[in-house]
Amino acid sequence: MQNKMIRVFLSRPNPFTNEQQYFLDKLKTTLEEQGIETITLQAEDYSPYESLSVLNEMIKRCYGMVILAFGHTYIESGTIKKGGIKKDIFFESEEQKIDGKWITSSFCQIEGAMAVSNSIPILIIKQQNLTIDGILKDDENIISVSNFSLDSKDEIDCFFETILKKQLLYWKKEIEKVFNKIEGKII
Repeated sequence: MQNKMIRVFLSRPNPFTNEQQYFLDKLKTTLEEQGIETITLQAEDYSPYESLSVLNEMIKRCYGMVILAFGHTYIESGTIKKGGIKKDIFFESEEQKIDGKWITSSFCQIEGAMAVSNSIPILIIKQQNLTIDGILKDDENIISVSNFSLDSKDEIDCFFETILKKQLLYWKKEIEKVFNKIEGKII
């Protein structure tokens, strides 16, 4: 690949704890060591209307996407579909409790959907106790790693060494296929 970095879009909420920042920094360093450059639309660049066009153009210029699904909103005690009853014609129509759960940023969903529509390989990394819906649901076309903890730097380091690096290498092979095809160097 002649030392050319493979550009991927990094979708993630802005980190608001030291542990989230540590995880994000470690992820970027790990990706760089693998020859992967990340780009992200910065929070100050978001606007309700222009962001979607800019995001789509940025994602089209990438060979893959990493969705880092940090918890963004915490639900101490909550309910989804309050009063809902089971109906076979609808998916998961009944009321559900979501006590002690995190919800990630809606932009992880939006940016992930754009990656799907642009047919680029996706790696989703999900925090422990995260509500799983939309793009975060397991799918055979998406590489997904679940349940990392942000309780300590040691737990983050352990997650990288024992779980994430293996999945990262598998996903890297997928983005290399796209990269090599587009760059005209089919291997």
